[in-house]
Amino acid sequence: MKLNGLARDLAARGLNLPQDFVTFQTTENLYGSLDDVSVTGCWTHISDPLPSPVEPDAFLVRFFRDQQDCVIWYLYLRPMSKAFVVYSDLDYEFEYEARRDGEETRADLEDAEEQRAAILWCAPSFEEFAHRFWIENRGPVGGAAARRP
Repeated sequence: MKLNGLARDLAARGLNLPQDFVTFQTTENLYGSLDDVSVTGCWTHISDPLPSPVEPDAFLVRFFRDQQDCVIWYLYLRPMSKAFVVYSDLDYEFEYEARRDGEETRADLEDAEEQRAAILWCAPSFEEFAHRFWIENRGPVGGAAARRP
């Protein structure tokens, strides 16, 4: 249901969720699998569309975060372009809500240079992000293999 509402909201802006993301989030044996494999307590947490602070008509959709909010991953959506994955230590949903409510924010959302430094490229697609995250967390250093006797 959350994805349907998100997809409608994005469609009204001329944007679409990438198919690999939709497939992952709506397939029973895939949904939540990154949460389960994460060795650092990361969890799925999908946001509504958030305006990109660096590019007009582009939006961020938070989809994954670590338990201490050191890293938060977003889909970066642009009109007429393929979505890609970025990450930041900023929770843009919180930042926009705090600004709206007149509260102090961690970042100056109007400072494009500061925001370009805060939003970092991660992967060319959700599928590549998910694959790499899975491998890195299941590998011999961080994953189940390291806990074997």
